Amino acid sequence: MRTSLTLGVVGSFTSFNAATAKGDTAANRAVASLLDERMGSLDGDLQVVPNDGLGRITRVDGNPLRVSYELNAGRIWSDGSPVTLDDLMFGWAVSSHFFDDATYDANGQVVSGTRYFDTAMAPDPAARTQRPVLDRTKDTLTLTYDQPFADWNRQWLLDQPVHVIAERAGVTVQELMTAIQTVPEGDPTAPVAPNPVLAKAAAVWNTGFDVAAGSAPDPAAAVVSGPWKVAEATVDSLTLVRRDGYQGQHNPGLTGLTVRFFADRASQLAAVAAGEVDVADVGAVDADELKTLTDAGVKVQTGPTTQTLQLRFTRGTPVPLRQAVTRSLDRDAIVSAALEDVRPDAKPLQSFLTSPATGKLYTDLTSGNGAPSTGADVDGARSALQGAPAVLRVAHDPSDVISSEVFARLVANGAEAGIAVRAAETNETPDATLAWVGEDESLYRSARDRLTEGIDTADATKAFATLKKSTDPVDVLAQAKEIDKALFASYAGVPLLERTGAIATSSAVGGVTYTSDPDGIPPAFWNWTVS
Repeated sequence: MRTSLTLGVVGSFTSFNAATAKGDTAANRAVASLLDERMGSLDGDLQVVPNDGLGRITRVDGNPLRVSYELNAGRIWSDGSPVTLDDLMFGWAVSSHFFDDATYDANGQVVSGTRYFDTAMAPDPAARTQRPVLDRTKDTLTLTYDQPFADWNRQWLLDQPVHVIAERAGVTVQELMTAIQTVPEGDPTAPVAPNPVLAKAAAVWNTGFDVAAGSAPDPAAAVVSGPWKVAEATVDSLTLVRRDGYQGQHNPGLTGLTVRFFADRASQLAAVAAGEVDVADVGAVDADELKTLTDAGVKVQTGPTTQTLQLRFTRGTPVPLRQAVTRSLDRDAIVSAALEDVRPDAKPLQSFLTSPATGKLYTDLTSGNGAPSTGADVDGARSALQGAPAVLRVAHDPSDVISSEVFARLVANGAEAGIAVRAAETNETPDATLAWVGEDESLYRSARDRLTEGIDTADATKAFATLKKSTDPVDVLAQAKEIDKALFASYAGVPLLERTGAIATSSAVGGVTYTSDPDGIPPAFWNWTVS
């Protein structure tokens, strides 16, 4: 009986640190999700699941927002060293950018001062905190935020092991902790010379876990917190085995897992169909690819992702034209034509901020958020224009198959309502943009990003100001609904549909559930089985 399986991932493995700007690739993130355990994770609907097997995150107070982190006793890294508050303190130093005093140019390049940790995720001004307070008698770290912050439960802190960082940087853990606890907060208006201890630690974090091009990774370079460890490595594969000493709640039923890296999606699909790969996130399959896999006996789960196609009107587009276009669209027919072959249960998208990929969150958000009818109202469209001729110039990507198909539907729907929809020329300002939007599992981040695009309203801005300071998920949802209402009421645009994702598994595999993350591996690998 088999006790291990093979996971197929597109892309080259280049770093054991997927949190750096350079290391933030789909392949590296897939490996990190297997090796690196955090204080929380996301489920198949991209909702936060606390990791009680490692510790607890608790909101102590709401205003000022105070959040405590508590580690369970006896948790160790794969090299046998204990996981401690020092590790959380270092993770805060990385993600907070507390010590940075850099100034940037229009291209995001540092022109003065210091940026210590080159993180993939930019620092968020709304997430600023004071320096953490350690209570070693209670084994807790407490963060006090400068202002209430909606995404406090997504700040998981545990990062690379601080003892490894210190050793490779040529400093002691105590020296590094002293620097984190005493170096003043950075001030871009008065930059100072970099702190040498922080600079050495940052240099290791930024590049010290990278793999040289064309070289096999060194298994010893991966000191991890999760239930797997790297036993063997080649240029195009990693062999993982269960590690002794792991005491969390995510012990896998499998004894081993091989991660194979493929140069492109076509080679990944071929390997899945040939039975060489047991589990793979194969992305947005088309009807032919779906048939090829199912004919080969492969089980394929399809579902929505967070990548959504939206028509967003540009500032200056007259309100009557926005109203007319919105009413003219037969979104039921648009979605059916685009997705019926791969996901026949797909429905028109009913939110600017998220998609059905977020499960119950989407259902709750779209209940009473002011979304328009999904069918066409030709008479209503003509009434909005009061019989006047209208032209809508749309910027879109004709090389994208779904976008191109949807654009053709926009042209046909518009013609029925007396609107001449055409592609915007390169030398003219479009009236609307038809584009894919990468939604976020966080309503806070999605709302923040959407309000920087297209038409905004005073009501939407006011609701977002409340949302970003709401620390109760119920309040966040309520304000997100108000933002949707404001955008729909102002005819800011039209959400259309979301991309389809697909998880492929061999017939011998069980326990694998669909993930909404377009680049991720299926969640809860500890439930996977193979026969």
